[in-house]
Amino acid sequence: MINKSKILALIISSTIIFSGSSFAKDMNIYDETVINLQNYLKIDTTNPPGNEMETAKFLKNILDKEGIENKIFDLGNNRANFYAILKGDGSKKPIVMLHHMDVVPANPEYWSVPPFSGKIVNDEIYGRGAIDIKGKGIIDLMTMINLKRTKLPLKRDIIFLAVADEEENSLGSKWMIQNKPELLKNAEYLFDEGSTIFEDKEGKILYGTVGIGEKSPLWLTLTFTGEPGHGSIPNENSSVNKAIKAANKILEYSKNFEFNVIEGIEESIALSYSGDITKLTGYKKDIKTSLKNKDFLNEIAKNPDVNALIRNTISITGLKGSDKINIIPNEASINLDCRLIPNIDKDTFINELKKVIDDETVKIKINEHYQAKYSPANTEYTKILEKVINKFQKGVKIMPTIITASTDSSLYRNLGINVYGFETYKLDNDILNTPHGNNERIKIRSVKFGIDYLTEILKELNK
Repeated sequence: MINKSKILALIISSTIIFSGSSFAKDMNIYDETVINLQNYLKIDTTNPPGNEMETAKFLKNILDKEGIENKIFDLGNNRANFYAILKGDGSKKPIVMLHHMDVVPANPEYWSVPPFSGKIVNDEIYGRGAIDIKGKGIIDLMTMINLKRTKLPLKRDIIFLAVADEEENSLGSKWMIQNKPELLKNAEYLFDEGSTIFEDKEGKILYGTVGIGEKSPLWLTLTFTGEPGHGSIPNENSSVNKAIKAANKILEYSKNFEFNVIEGIEESIALSYSGDITKLTGYKKDIKTSLKNKDFLNEIAKNPDVNALIRNTISITGLKGSDKINIIPNEASINLDCRLIPNIDKDTFINELKKVIDDETVKIKINEHYQAKYSPANTEYTKILEKVINKFQKGVKIMPTIITASTDSSLYRNLGINVYGFETYKLDNDILNTPHGNNERIKIRSVKFGIDYLTEILKELNK
């Protein structure tokens, strides 16, 4: 059960801080948001199998009561997309607020509360998907509802889109783009997951980053063949030994990828380092100048987060041989999660990999790949993000960055939409690391902030 007195006290306290918000005097919107988020988190949409039809119906029920036009798209097998629209006067292009309804698995054994409970502990809402990404979804939904209730004049259509299967094969987004592109293609901006506002333990905003693009995923399975036999007689050229030798070569090869710094994300690279970059070998004048220095690049790339931002990467994520301990198998395989900097040709990359492996028996299967595109770093939207955050706290910067993981964003960029990875809540380091991990959660005050911030952004975009 929600402790209403705690929520009310939190709202009153935050109203003093954020008195510039349109909805600061409306206490009910925050209570409603918390309750709806709790209920959303209680619906188990672990993917596989996803079962997003239940969440689509949940969202539809909320918006039906508000009189907001919406529709469920049945994808079969209890999977669905959900679409809603709050219409403006059409004088400016639409905005799409996107999130996915599916979540990754959660092992209750390692959680302090059941992962699908939506339980509140110490003013934090726990649940798989709280950050990835049902929290954003409910903030988007409730902000749309408040725009409707307060009858804010809109120049743009505001579109709410919830999709299936982002965590696996992006079935939902691919279906929308293939079957209903007319509902989206005229949009100017789409806001997806990706980055956010970062705060310290006391809630002070440190900075923000906005994702303008992501690295291209290239997921490969490398299969090797060799002479099978009994495990009691070692065979140097067995399929498993070939796979292990190849894995070692790939590990060494991946340490020497060329650096490729994307223009415009230099400041976010410096922040990702989380140390004093001026002390690093090769630092000269400022971060932009220093990133042109090979010695500096070698030093800063020792940080894994920075390394992933400035070069191609390969992670070996799986090795498979025999299912029986005493059999040398015909085949063995390794799985590679490769992430490529923009404009890297996948075929060229794979051919180089073959040369490194130097084994004529290797067969390479591409499991997933798309060529990532990038949105402009300097648009009306990105300027508004920083303008609005400074209404809440002066002197905060929001910097462009790239997302090293995969989202559905790049799929929508193919429609010509400016897509940005940005969530309007505030996160500290402890909570930032919980998606896909244990005890995923979000602070109640972060949810409240998210509504206030998104509201002001949408107001600015409708001027």
